[in-house]
Amino acid sequence: MLRITKYILPLLLLLAISQGCRKDYFYNGINDDPSQLKNPTASALLPGVILQSAYTWGGDASRFPSIFMQQVTGDANQSANANAYNITPDDVDNMWYAGFYGAIMTNIDTLISVATAAGQKHYAAVGKILMANDLGQVTDFWGDVPFTEAFKGLANTQPKYDNQQAIYTELHRLLDEAIADLVVDDGAAFQPGSNDDLLFEGDLDKWVRFAHSLKAKFYLHTIKVDNTALTKALAEADKGFHTGEAAFIKFVGSSATTTQAPWYQFNTQRADIIFTGHLNDIMNAAGDPRYAVYFDPSDNTALGPLYGSANSPVYFMSYDELKFLEAELQFRSDNMTAAAAAYNEAVRANLVRTINDASYLTEVDRTAANITLNDIMTQKYIALFLSPEVWTDWRRTGLPVLTAPDGNVLGGQLPRSLFYPSSEVRYNTNTPANTRLTRRVWWDAQ
Repeated sequence: MLRITKYILPLLLLLAISQGCRKDYFYNGINDDPSQLKNPTASALLPGVILQSAYTWGGDASRFPSIFMQQVTGDANQSANANAYNITPDDVDNMWYAGFYGAIMTNIDTLISVATAAGQKHYAAVGKILMANDLGQVTDFWGDVPFTEAFKGLANTQPKYDNQQAIYTELHRLLDEAIADLVVDDGAAFQPGSNDDLLFEGDLDKWVRFAHSLKAKFYLHTIKVDNTALTKALAEADKGFHTGEAAFIKFVGSSATTTQAPWYQFNTQRADIIFTGHLNDIMNAAGDPRYAVYFDPSDNTALGPLYGSANSPVYFMSYDELKFLEAELQFRSDNMTAAAAAYNEAVRANLVRTINDASYLTEVDRTAANITLNDIMTQKYIALFLSPEVWTDWRRTGLPVLTAPDGNVLGGQLPRSLFYPSSEVRYNTNTPANTRLTRRVWWDAQ
């Protein structure tokens, strides 16, 4: 399943160049930046936006949540401050300014526009799925964010912030439109394929299943504020990923840093995160065989080979995550037989994905008689090592039970959202006031 992408080097070189120059997300960078294509095509844009997304997801979008959720420990410099929750708007500026808005979603918006104008509905649909994937992560970090007035260039240099409930409506609209367009022939001569589609190599059925999987995840996020979300999420999960499928990028890992996985780059260049904490402790105590690929037991400053190598993958979503999601939904529906079956399949699938050996399942399998929500969320916490979804899960459920580290600046509470970045505070008067990291987003109702 883990494939090597032969064209990742030149694309990541372009990514490094484009992200070296900061620009406001409300500008249309495809027209203003001389490093960008002047007459872009959907096929030329697609691989770049996928790689940009993966690099950000495996970078700051992974590090902050994994520190908050004690999958890793910030030990020095900015990482030590993050470990104590001593975070400022400057600390998240790069993820917003040079990542999600300044590069990724601006270019995805261009991809959608270019494909739509060319009558390439399948390319536009793929773009809408990618937009939903990234916009969903942005709103889960910050809550209210710009979307409906974003990406309009000089026509609107200070876009309004849409409230998160409206953003979630937009997520489902994007995904529904994408699904509808992907299941019919668009009549276009050019289609996503092995030369530009880094996720599924032109398999549109997999893109459809990815879209349904995302819809299931987004509905799950809102079960505390929408009493219809649970049923909707189950229906979408049933149409999601098949066994062994995942949306991911595997980096090439050559000697050029632009081809190396983001966690590997961070560790080799900074080394201010150590791989100790709650996750390390519970896996070590349980004799979990995934421990050997997650962590380096001989050196607690080293990440294990699965995600700590130059050619490691970055996952957006996987089949095992979908099955954990289904297990929680079935548990909340009081269908314990289905909950246990989905949980067992999730653990099995994750063991296969990570170590290609499912024998450990016999140590942690569950039945309808003994399955608990804590079982589901604990194994999901283990399975989604370094995934930002773990932070969302904790905010929704309070699981796993975590104690804030000594010396934290939040009085023993854990963060529930991020500060709006300094660039927004300075340049967009519509930016909501930064209050506290314990501010709850819309779906995180008490």
